[in-house]
Amino acid sequence: MTTEPEHTDPVPALTISLSAADARALGDDVGQMAMRLGAVLHGLAQLRAGGASTEDLATTVLMANGLMNRLEGIRDAAVRQHAAGGGSYGALATSMNVTRATAQSRRDTLLRKDPSEMERWATDGD
Repeated sequence: MTTEPEHTDPVPALTISLSAADARALGDDVGQMAMRLGAVLHGLAQLRAGGASTEDLATTVLMANGLMNRLEGIRDAAVRQHAAGGGSYGALATSMNVTRATAQSRRDTLLRKDPSEMERWATDGD
């Protein structure tokens, strides 16, 4: 039996660089987003390693859903502001990795609706 660690390479730290202005604009949401991302990455590691408990898996689902909801709000707010700024369907299609017609349909569908709670969170921080 050995007491040496199985993985001897240094564990990489996850660093996300933000400007001071970005950090101020994001406020407490920086910590919340980092916590959710960290929990989702931990869940991914558990999925790959196997043997995660049902409680671990439920936590991964919870954190992934929370992160996805926020990411969808950010994306929708960006699409809405892209349209308001006169952004083209072609540029939007490229950024979405879809056809121009698909980008047009998605943007037009979004613009027919009021902003969602998560879209408002993305733009207002509330």
